[in-house]
Amino acid sequence: MPPLPEPTRDGAAHPGEPGIGPDLAPPFAPDSETTRWLFDLNRLGIRPGLRRIRGLLDELGRPEQGLISLVVAGTNGKGSTTRLLARLLQEAGYRTACYTSPHLLSMYERLEIDGEPVERGHFRGLVEGLRPAVERHEASWFETLTAASLAAARDRGVEVFCCEAGLGGRLDASNALPAAAILLTGVSLDHQAILGETVEAIADEKLGLLKPGVPFFCSIAEGLKARAFAAAVAAGSPAHFLDELTRSEVGDAGWNLVTRRAVYEGLPPYAAPAMRRNAALALLALEELAVAGVLRPAPDPAGALSRTFLPGRFQRVLCGPDWILDTAHNAEALAVSLAAFRERPCAGRRLVLFGGMVDKDPGDETGRLLAGMDRIVLAPVSLPRSRNPEQLKSLMDHWGLAAHHGAVVLDGVAAAIDELATAAPGDTVLVCGSCFLVAETLHELGFRSLAETRTPRDAAATLAARAEGRP
Repeated sequence: MPPLPEPTRDGAAHPGEPGIGPDLAPPFAPDSETTRWLFDLNRLGIRPGLRRIRGLLDELGRPEQGLISLVVAGTNGKGSTTRLLARLLQEAGYRTACYTSPHLLSMYERLEIDGEPVERGHFRGLVEGLRPAVERHEASWFETLTAASLAAARDRGVEVFCCEAGLGGRLDASNALPAAAILLTGVSLDHQAILGETVEAIADEKLGLLKPGVPFFCSIAEGLKARAFAAAVAAGSPAHFLDELTRSEVGDAGWNLVTRRAVYEGLPPYAAPAMRRNAALALLALEELAVAGVLRPAPDPAGALSRTFLPGRFQRVLCGPDWILDTAHNAEALAVSLAAFRERPCAGRRLVLFGGMVDKDPGDETGRLLAGMDRIVLAPVSLPRSRNPEQLKSLMDHWGLAAHHGAVVLDGVAAAIDELATAAPGDTVLVCGSCFLVAETLHELGFRSLAETRTPRDAAATLAARAEGRP
């Protein structure tokens, strides 16, 4: 694939983030006039390139230069891997920032410092101070957010900045960071209009993050390893492949990771094998960085992993019956999520609430797995880019679910929750298909911050309060 051109100053190459805009309803609404201005920058769209972010960072005095930065890319798993890295480093005694996207209930979730969202007033002040520079450089909303987050990290004494790449890698704002390591979780089809129509083309964009002398840690599929190795050699980046340097030993109560230098025992069980991969990649990277003298290791890796908060990653937010929310939104991630849901013990029925953006292909395997569920409710998200009821009905017909005795398309998330509120205590509900569906579901269930989701709430009490109009 030929390199993506640097877009012109006034062109919006691609539509912006679906859940960002000045006039959207909660949970997507801005919380202040400053945030409203910031969200309105999303009208400029996604314009791959580094000129604008570098211009903003120059005007901020290069805040990234004082940070040890770890950049995580990948089609799926990069957000959870970033969170795992941040927790491990926090427990190693570092003041640590975790920068991820998108958010669920609040923009301030995107930057956590030592596990807590960035302080709102300080962050708004940074954004306000950036406005003249943003207008001069015609920066996007994400470029502005990234620059402000780096400035906030500097101001709050952060030592290590764990950064999830936004889109691709080569021309993403995260590539402006002087990374101490690059991690690549994997590559599959997503964002083809921007990154390319094949996994090879998408891999090339993500591998564009590699830099001379910067170690590269990779859990890419076997068919792309030769490509990744060639890119690492060309960039002068020492390559570490997860499957060659580690071995996992999985038991009923947990798992162990064996590396060349250590055995990490008693690691927490995860619902999906992909999470073990993400944790293993984070542990391998930090082990090698410790040997190189870049970072010190966490004293209790298993404990740190078990204490990592992973919102929206097969997360149980209600109990009795269990409601599980998963941000899986493309074919690969949805297949993993639904397979894990199918394997999870359930005394009653398995019920699924599904919805997604119109530009996301959920894949035919998703339809096959949904056909094995006891009840399927499809509903649009309250965003312009969501699949509407007619499009969801067409998708259901394509999957052959129209004759499924438990399949129905409703007109919104609120109606879907009403439909599923009759679930029996032994049933289990899975919400999947889009991070924005997860966000709206959380909001409809009365959650107003991610901190409120750390401990599952009683389903009956939560749904009764919702029916009575109480938060």
